[in-house]
Amino acid sequence: MDSAHTIRRVVTGHDADGKSVVVFDDVHDYKRRVQIWTTEGSPADNSGEVADAALRETRLEAPPQGSLFWMVELPPSRELASGAAAETAERLAAEGAVTHRDGHPGMHTTRTIDYMVVLDGEVTLLLDEGEVTLRKYDTVVQRGTAHHWENRGTEPARLAFVLLDAQPLP
Repeated sequence: MDSAHTIRRVVTGHDADGKSVVVFDDVHDYKRRVQIWTTEGSPADNSGEVADAALRETRLEAPPQGSLFWMVELPPSRELASGAAAETAERLAAEGAVTHRDGHPGMHTTRTIDYMVVLDGEVTLLLDEGEVTLRKYDTVVQRGTAHHWENRGTEPARLAFVLLDAQPLP
């Protein structure tokens, strides 16, 4: 794997004696998106045997009262193949998002509150009204609004996301 496109994931847990231990220490390729962890329900259950929660189905909607933790690499928009916007809209809908045909083809809404940090590069957040360009270490709290992410730069943008289940909007 190309180290520029990998992320090391360390997950801790408890051994039979209740001592803290590393249960997963692995490397994942994230040329697009890698799911680091998910939880189902809140508060999260940190007890017992640890199954690899990253292997759960990848969806844009967090499990009820649960969470998702992702690393995403967004390539420059000009590098995307023709028809990529339509494919993105289809993928978003298949993963539980509500897509909006009246705006940008990638515009979507989820029933989540999302925390995002730009780790590298630059990304533009498009909203129904306006847009915001974000750079390294800029953060966003995305509160269930229609949005789309676009990389207008020349290098990939690397982003960290935590998505939490939220009450549906009226």
